[in-house]
Amino acid sequence: MKKLIIVMAVVLMLPFMAKTQTVEITPFGGYVFGSTWNGNGGSVYIAGNAQYGGQISVGISRAVDVDIIYNRSDTKAQFSGYNFSLLESPVSVNYMQIGFTKNFRVNPVVSPYFGMNIGTVLFYPKEGQFNDAWFFSAGINGGAKIYFSKRVGIKLQAQMYLPIQGAGFTMYFGGGGPSTGVSLYSTMVQFGFTGGLVFRLGRVW
Repeated sequence: MKKLIIVMAVVLMLPFMAKTQTVEITPFGGYVFGSTWNGNGGSVYIAGNAQYGGQISVGISRAVDVDIIYNRSDTKAQFSGYNFSLLESPVSVNYMQIGFTKNFRVNPVVSPYFGMNIGTVLFYPKEGQFNDAWFFSAGINGGAKIYFSKRVGIKLQAQMYLPIQGAGFTMYFGGGGPSTGVSLYSTMVQFGFTGGLVFRLGRVW
């Protein structure tokens, strides 16, 4: 399933690749802090640990990139509930996201940026007594790219991911006319830092 989602994301980006000559490939590593997920019957604590992955960014203009992101952390989950004692299991947390980045090019060397993305996250327990869990996810990130040359640089980033636990839709009719709204719900925020090498392919803006 994970491979299928990545392949589908690459296929979706092919039209952008056909219209541009700028692609950045960034393998990265870093650290994600611990966080707690609250539910009806208890809570799950995901311990902080190292994270790693990769990103492909396709420049559709000088200032905007379309991104495919894979981020993984192999850590431990602690389950606590009202009807059972504390349980613990090694778990793999896998984010597969697609989004965009807005670049603010200060000069040819330094480029601060801000990005947003959506996708899915897989929580994969490595012990048989627990089941896999898939959720929609959203994320934001920001940082700076520093280029050593036209082809190679480093990328320093802070990021935040939110697994979506629920969503709602509301509709209201009043004196000012009808209105609608959509809300997303999450009790867990995963915050971390990463750094990686940037490899530029094709044309340099």
